[in-house]
Amino acid sequence: MLFGSRTGFGLEFHVERDPGLLCVDVFVGGLHVNPWDDAFYPPLLVKKLKDELGRFRIPTGPPVGYTSPSESFHVAERWMDGDASATGPESGAGAELARCEFLEWGECTDGVTAFAFPDGDRVHLACRSRDGGEAARGADARHEPTVVSVGRTVLVDTLERSLIVAEHEWSVRLAAITGRNGNR
Repeated sequence: MLFGSRTGFGLEFHVERDPGLLCVDVFVGGLHVNPWDDAFYPPLLVKKLKDELGRFRIPTGPPVGYTSPSESFHVAERWMDGDASATGPESGAGAELARCEFLEWGECTDGVTAFAFPDGDRVHLACRSRDGGEAARGADARHEPTVVSVGRTVLVDTLERSLIVAEHEWSVRLAAITGRNGNR
């Protein structure tokens, strides 16, 4: 079941794939950001979805230093990598823009660098997969970041609907685990 869209921001659940994990494909602007690993640990995914909802429920202006999704992505990425060129006047903006990091949802999304820049009723998403799904920062990029702007309410709706499924599926799995352990 897909919430949101593959061309904007979307989460596609495959609840039947694994009895202990939640299999979810994540899409940003047509980019499948976790093709190498879609099996999320349910309590972590639930927590991360709640955290993201807390960030986007209320409209906020763009962060200090925001110019465009692509340029802001590069500034934040350089700052996070400790790049010397991100010092001086850009360093304050880099730190502020880096706070917009997105999709830090555990090892399933370790191979992607993503930022979600709020802008009132819009959220500008910019992300890039690292070569081979490498988790290390500073890995060579396969391409420039994928950029898409989505309505804040659409993003929140996608996260809320996904959270409902994740919480439900986790409670079902937890009940099954508890039931098995209680029968021993």
